Amino acid sequence: MSELGTTNVPAFQAIGENILDIKKSATWSALLAGFLAVLISVTGPVAILFQAAKAGQLSEAQTNSWLWTIFLGSGLFGLVLTLRYRMPIIGAWGSATTALLVDSLATHPFHEVVGAFFIASLAVTALGLSGLFSKFIHLVPRPVVMAMLGGVLFNFGVTAFSSVRSGPWIALPMIVIFFAGRAFKFRATIVFALLAGLAVAGIQHKLVNPHIHANLVHPIWTNPTFTIASAINLALPIFLLVMTTQFATGSAVLLNMNYEAPVNAIVTVGGVLSLLSAGFGGSGVNCAAMTAAIGCGPDADPNPKTRYFAGVTSGLVYVALGLYAGVETGFLNTLPTVLLAVLAGLALIPTISSAINEALVDAEYRDAGIAALLISVSGIKFFSIAAPFWALLGGILVHQFTVWGNKRK
Repeated sequence: MSELGTTNVPAFQAIGENILDIKKSATWSALLAGFLAVLISVTGPVAILFQAAKAGQLSEAQTNSWLWTIFLGSGLFGLVLTLRYRMPIIGAWGSATTALLVDSLATHPFHEVVGAFFIASLAVTALGLSGLFSKFIHLVPRPVVMAMLGGVLFNFGVTAFSSVRSGPWIALPMIVIFFAGRAFKFRATIVFALLAGLAVAGIQHKLVNPHIHANLVHPIWTNPTFTIASAINLALPIFLLVMTTQFATGSAVLLNMNYEAPVNAIVTVGGVLSLLSAGFGGSGVNCAAMTAAIGCGPDADPNPKTRYFAGVTSGLVYVALGLYAGVETGFLNTLPTVLLAVLAGLALIPTISSAINEALVDAEYRDAGIAALLISVSGIKFFSIAAPFWALLGGILVHQFTVWGNKRK
């Protein structure tokens, strides 16, 4: 029987009851699970964000504002939904969409990128309110979207290994420990890889003296500019990636753990919070995908009715990190470039692997998948429209050729 939580209880009553029950539901295992989910998110994925900020030549204050939005937004997302539905719903932001911005911020000014954030957030909110999320997911061929994603992220994975040439003593230990940890099913392999890189960089005296200021972040507003190019190059891919890789995957994890996830409500809350934070540089918040299983599985708490404490824990930790996001920026500024590059690439390897697998595993979509993957990797651009759009278009066209060919047979 599926776990319904408090989905059938009025919202304010449910939130009040679940807050009062926190003390009874608290367990050390759920506390650790919630903290671990956040720890993983603020290592590799934040390194990707830092690369994007450097590509866009953002100031430290703008970078802090961006971190403020995603940390605070992820925390509020998890707290609101967890306390409303008594389910361990963990917030996050899309590392894949952030990776898309590394190239885009080099070609689009930040105010255009912010405009794309607004468009994507409005689309997410509208889809959640419409209640058509499950139907929409079947309209766009998932293998084609995943192929496009695999192509966008591919070079990050390559860079992790090519960094061995410029910094072998840092890169090699990180890579070895990462894959060894995955072989032994460790849950926080990226954290161990980071620790290895820090140890070697410290021995080599390559850590810059940190200028860490534990002050409250003052978010910076950016007036958005809306252009057709940024809407196609950024808003459309961000919307599709968030829907398919975050909301669809995160909801599936909850369903696999026997929770009757309120999918449309989850999408709506994510869209509204993303919309509210877009002007401050927020690239969007959503339900966790890769780290979702940490908080909603039996390892967090054998009792599914009290497991929501993991979601509360992760939400509170995210909020604290958001308020003092400058600490994270100061820490990242101490790290050598090669360590950040390897960390970002390793963090994306599970996503690259699963994306390419989904793109090519189904024979019906294999040609479409490989076409979309290669177009995306190629980096081609026509009419100021970047490769991800052409990858989607090319993959869909190739799939239609396959469908027509099968009908003729």
